[in-house]
Amino acid sequence: MSKQREKVEFRYYEIPNGEPVLALFGEGWIREYGRHVKYLHFHNLMEIGYCHFGTGEVVLGQERIPFSPKSIMIVPPRLPHTTNSEEGTQGYWEWLYVDMEQVLCNWFVKDPLSKKNILKQIQRTGYLLSGDEHPSLFRVIIGIIEEARMKKPYYKDNIRGLLQAWLTELLRLSDAEVNVMRRRPHTALISDALNYISEQYLKEIKIKDLAVQCNMSESHFRRVFEDGMKMKPLEYINLIRIQQSCEFLKNTEKSMDEVAESSGFASVSAFNRNFKKVMSCSPYQWKKSKEKDENRLDHCQISTHKGWQ
Repeated sequence: MSKQREKVEFRYYEIPNGEPVLALFGEGWIREYGRHVKYLHFHNLMEIGYCHFGTGEVVLGQERIPFSPKSIMIVPPRLPHTTNSEEGTQGYWEWLYVDMEQVLCNWFVKDPLSKKNILKQIQRTGYLLSGDEHPSLFRVIIGIIEEARMKKPYYKDNIRGLLQAWLTELLRLSDAEVNVMRRRPHTALISDALNYISEQYLKEIKIKDLAVQCNMSESHFRRVFEDGMKMKPLEYINLIRIQQSCEFLKNTEKSMDEVAESSGFASVSAFNRNFKKVMSCSPYQWKKSKEKDENRLDHCQISTHKGWQ
């Protein structure tokens, strides 16, 4: 396998209107993974992958884990990862993307604290698992995939119920704290800092404050963070702010000044500069492309795929 370049790409995905998940299915996903893309990426949504056939490795942060048929991948929004087929071979993965914050909001309308704690727990780390070794989880994921593929009457309701069963299995996995720390040392060590950033992005965040959250010296924290996330802490902070700004641009009529302020940027110029760096276009161009694509959401699987250079 080729060595991963020191680059991470941010991919902003959208769930089609009215759908419980974004499903990426079909023969287009039979490919030699990693042949043309040699860098890590992460998403704004929770990713669930299922391998029909093929072998290779999945890179989750610092870990390289072999995959094979019936492998299940679960990746939280902020974990850099990629999939590489064995050289010269193809694999067939199908993918589901879930907005867990929205899902939990629907389940914990009157209990936001429980929602916050569960979200924090399930986003601590990622997993690559064998379907044979985790039959309950395997059955639930296959059930969601088949419901999303066939779209039989009441499939949306059934998917929502299956997502609740999937969440239960995921919580059981995340309770194995020793295993989490063993398999994902870097991302587990900085999970408190990542949570702090997601909650405090509107404020000025100093690196020493993040180090305190993880009980590390500032210099050690910087090294661990960059090893695990393939970027500097400030770059990640700005990335989270850009991710939030995309939600404002798509779902509100806020002015660019208001979006910049609501996303934690000190000025519109800083917002524009960082947005273009992450999304490869200006906020105005991105918003216009969203408005143009809105009428086609029901007919496409993925409405945008922007890279972070």
